[in-house]
Amino acid sequence: MIRLLKCLFLLILVAGILLLTHSFVLTRAAEMLIKKDEIKPADVIVVLAGEQEERVRYGTKLLEDDWARKDRIIMAGGPLVWKYTWASLMKDQAESLGIPGIKILLEDKSRSTEEDALYTKEILQQNGFKSIILVTSPYHSKRASLIFERVMGREFKIISAPVDESWFSIDDWWKRRRDRAIVLNEFSRYIWLWIFGVQERI
Repeated sequence: MIRLLKCLFLLILVAGILLLTHSFVLTRAAEMLIKKDEIKPADVIVVLAGEQEERVRYGTKLLEDDWARKDRIIMAGGPLVWKYTWASLMKDQAESLGIPGIKILLEDKSRSTEEDALYTKEILQQNGFKSIILVTSPYHSKRASLIFERVMGREFKIISAPVDESWFSIDDWWKRRRDRAIVLNEFSRYIWLWIFGVQERI
């Protein structure tokens, strides 16, 4: 009987600890997905496909604020539907925001973050760019940065600049269906990377 009471007390204690600390633990888990470096000038800005508007909008803002020394921005995203690619639609959005087409380079072959990095590396080499500001959503920023660093190697400097006004928030993310799906999906992709590694060649 005493042993049973001890077990019951232990279960209640553990449940109490989890109840009191779950917000902290879950918030820290989401923070692990984010990498935000100090913004510094780089040769070019690279915007990864995804979301509706926020990535392109933030990337073009950085370009207009003169963070790209070569005054160029790369839109990275491959086939979407029919003749359209993510990159071409992102270019259309950037032009609607006032960015001249001559300043926009397209990486329109990729179908994953790894291919984003591989095909973007080719563009950097072709144009003599040595540093990038990498723009994506906050929840995607750490994984994207990890992949780009692995693919690019020491030849290129990467500054991670997740969107500063994103719909995604780490506050109480577990209470919102869309946020839960995003966080769990990102962690599953980390497991995939841990098992299979980063694709470093096309």
